[in-house]
Amino acid sequence: MMMEIPIPSFSKTKELKESRFVMNNHYAKASFAEIKTVDFSIVDIHFRSFEDFKVYSQAEENDSIWFCAALQGNVICLCEPERDEFVWRNGYANLQSYNGVGGYINFRKKEPFRMVEIMLSRDYLTKIAAAAPSLFDEILSGSNTSNPLFKAFPENIPFCPAIGEALINMLNYKWTGNSASLYLDAKIREILSLFLCRKENDCKRCNSYSPRNNDKLIRAKEIVEQCYQNPPSLHELSLMIGTNECMLKNGFKTLFGTTVFGYLFDYRMKLAGQYLSDTDKTIQEIADLVGYEHQSHFSTAFKRKFCVSPQQYRANVFSNNCSQTQGKSIQRYIR
Repeated sequence: MMMEIPIPSFSKTKELKESRFVMNNHYAKASFAEIKTVDFSIVDIHFRSFEDFKVYSQAEENDSIWFCAALQGNVICLCEPERDEFVWRNGYANLQSYNGVGGYINFRKKEPFRMVEIMLSRDYLTKIAAAAPSLFDEILSGSNTSNPLFKAFPENIPFCPAIGEALINMLNYKWTGNSASLYLDAKIREILSLFLCRKENDCKRCNSYSPRNNDKLIRAKEIVEQCYQNPPSLHELSLMIGTNECMLKNGFKTLFGTTVFGYLFDYRMKLAGQYLSDTDKTIQEIADLVGYEHQSHFSTAFKRKFCVSPQQYRANVFSNNCSQTQGKSIQRYIR
């Protein structure tokens, strides 16, 4: 079976660009969402095969360095011609380069797999390295076109909760225009600094972290998003994902940087803001839609989040839209 998957690339302009590729057939279901600039490309990959599945990939010769992190599932990779086999496990990452290396990726039947790949240009990484040469000298010297396959760590290593949180925040960014590029740049620097700190010292937070429960916690987040109008209790949620309340509470806070109910609150408020901006529904209707029985309780919660009432939020959105229509300001939103 043959299929083509788009190759990540850098933008030719300073403008942030987004693209999405979706595949859905009787072999597999997959999506590839890319955000790219002249300096970096971020790809969020979701893959689920309907049978044991093997994908052949061929890397072009280039001068890029990749940070790769598995967020869900496990796959086995075999690189050629070295016949180097390694496993991408949920919660593991590495910093590496591929130059003309081909190989196979083996997916297991019905096991969801998610990976984030951050492709960095050498010029961009060199600029970052100037601030901490001891962290990057070995990487810059080892990851060159004469070295087909370079890895910062011989084996993929677990990434700590702080990196997991930074990755999730980066993928869920809602910044616009130049702010988006600045925000993503900051997140990439944060991820690299946290990951490479293990080359200089023994990071206790990294070593004490086990990624084995990530799939359960990701499932918990999905359930919260699906049942936000009538969410389960912590006890019910822990039973639904097959763990206990203590692990749920501690693991969720570690992985996502907030509590279960903190995440529920933020998710409800995000939806409320979209309803206020994009629809003409009444405040009571919006309160009902996001899980609040009483309008007064919703308004209090909304003001706690955004520091303005729902009515004022809608008025501000309307005022901004009018200004744009009159040509006073034009804002391009990247979603």
